[in-house]
Amino acid sequence: MLLKDIRFLITQNPDRDVLENVDVHIDDGRITEIGDNLTKDGEVVDCSDRIVMPGLVNTHTHVPMNLMRGLSDNKVLEDWLEEDIFPAETCMDEHSTYYGTLHAVIEMLKTGTTCFNDMYAPEKPVADAVHEAGVRAVLARGMTDTDGDADDKLQESKQFIEQYEDHDRITPAVAPHAVYTCSSELLQRAKDQADTYNTLYHIHLSETMHENSKCEDKHGRTPTAYLDKLDVLDDRFIGAHGVWLTEHDVNLLKEVGAGIAHNPCSNLKLGSGVADIPRLHAHNVPVGLATDSVASNNNLNMFEEAKFAALLQKRRDPRIMTEQDALDMMTVHGAELLGLDNEIGSLEEGKQADITTISLHDETLHPFHGTRGLLSNLVFSFHGHVTDVYVQGTPLRRNGNLQTIDSDTVKRECRRHATRIHQHTQDLHEQQ
Repeated sequence: MLLKDIRFLITQNPDRDVLENVDVHIDDGRITEIGDNLTKDGEVVDCSDRIVMPGLVNTHTHVPMNLMRGLSDNKVLEDWLEEDIFPAETCMDEHSTYYGTLHAVIEMLKTGTTCFNDMYAPEKPVADAVHEAGVRAVLARGMTDTDGDADDKLQESKQFIEQYEDHDRITPAVAPHAVYTCSSELLQRAKDQADTYNTLYHIHLSETMHENSKCEDKHGRTPTAYLDKLDVLDDRFIGAHGVWLTEHDVNLLKEVGAGIAHNPCSNLKLGSGVADIPRLHAHNVPVGLATDSVASNNNLNMFEEAKFAALLQKRRDPRIMTEQDALDMMTVHGAELLGLDNEIGSLEEGKQADITTISLHDETLHPFHGTRGLLSNLVFSFHGHVTDVYVQGTPLRRNGNLQTIDSDTVKRECRRHATRIHQHTQDLHEQQ
């Protein structure tokens, strides 16, 4: 395949080059050449009116929860979870999880995301949907042991890892839910499993002030310091949220190379606060951008997320986070956080052809003042609806149309399951 006469190629390479009027040659799923006047037998895609950029990387999700969009609003995290979300999740089975995932993938492809990092249970139907849809993902069986059932969950996590460790687009990981839903034994055994299989360790971290205070009351430490005491922190650790990190916490993360998945919209909607991203950047703590689930966001649009991420920091100083900083978090820095930066996150020769294209005819991108203005428009004005999406050079969305998913069937099944979930939660509330 040849992407021909690309008007603007946003490479996200180390120099952050934006190239004009160039071609990209793709062979066997990889970018083999970037240059002028390239030729190739086979398919040629005219990109003379397109922006071409890396596929976006969403570093923290619970994609089956697309079935719970708008189910619970106007509550703090603890009430949101205990009163609505945990009860709703008792209705989730493999069928609903599968269709919830496909619904999320449709939404992500519409807005340019090609890779996401997910924790859920059950996770096998998530993997089935990812495999069939053709996207890329880091997936983990979410684990808690408030029910005292750690052994079975660790075994399921182990089986999941072994089943997918050689998959070309699915990277298995280990995911205990949080310090307040996992015993110290589970947290440590999960780390042993991650070490055994050399996977990421993905956990919610200091999302709320309440989480911090409970951990300090119980363990005499912040969640980060507690996990450090348990020898969990290392350069394969991803803490989702990190809103209430102390200076000591940030230094602990810096020392071991651990990273944070930043979820600005979810944190705002649940009243959790605003993570101090400039402080993390100043300490060279890796940060990727994320949406969390649509139950708390309420969408998976990474362009919208990037705008919120930048504006929230600019409330103190308009210079503190630029459009390039935001683009980095949603592409190359997200890939680095997931340990996939040798493969994705930028458009360079030898890397996977995970690519998003955008029409320059879109009104929200006009006018633009040079390449800097183009980047500014992508972050601050673009609505996020892309034209084409490729993963490993395979088109998953072309001219706005899905190539691998029957959206009508997915929406019909999701409506059916959402009705069942809504009725279940209503019944529970009436019984209380």
